[in-house]
Amino acid sequence: MAGWDLDPQGISGVLKTTGEVAGKIETHTKAYGEHLQSAAAHAGTIAAEGEAHGGGGKGEKPAGGLVALALSQFSEHTLNDLKFIAMRAGKSLNGAVDATTAYTDGDLEMAAEAQRKALGAVDVDPTKPGAQER
Repeated sequence: MAGWDLDPQGISGVLKTTGEVAGKIETHTKAYGEHLQSAAAHAGTIAAEGEAHGGGGKGEKPAGGLVALALSQFSEHTLNDLKFIAMRAGKSLNGAVDATTAYTDGDLEMAAEAQRKALGAVDVDPTKPGAQER
C-alpha cells in the first residue's frame, strides 16, 4: 500500500458529514414504516353490498383489505434492504475510521486490513450469530 496518500483532516470532514446523513437513516426508516401502516389503514376494504366503505357492520372497524395485505408483504420484502443500507453505511464508515487511524499511526498493513474488512459482505440475517455486527 505504498501508493496511499491520505489527507486525514479531509477524511475526518467527509466522515462527519457522511455520518450525520447516515444517522438519519433510522429516522427515515421509522417514517417509512409509519407511512406504510397509515396507507394500509386508510386503503379501505372490499365491502359486501350494502356495507358502507367496507365497514365490518355495527360500527366495527374493517380488517385490512387487499391493499393492506400487499403493503404488508412489500414491507416484509424491503425490510432487509433497509437494514442492509444502514449496516453497509456503518461498516463503511467504521472501516474508513479504522484504516485512517492505522494510516496516521504508520501501520499500513493494519490500514489495508481495515480497508479489506470494511469491504466485506454485510449479513442482515438475524438468525445467524454475529450477523448484526457492524
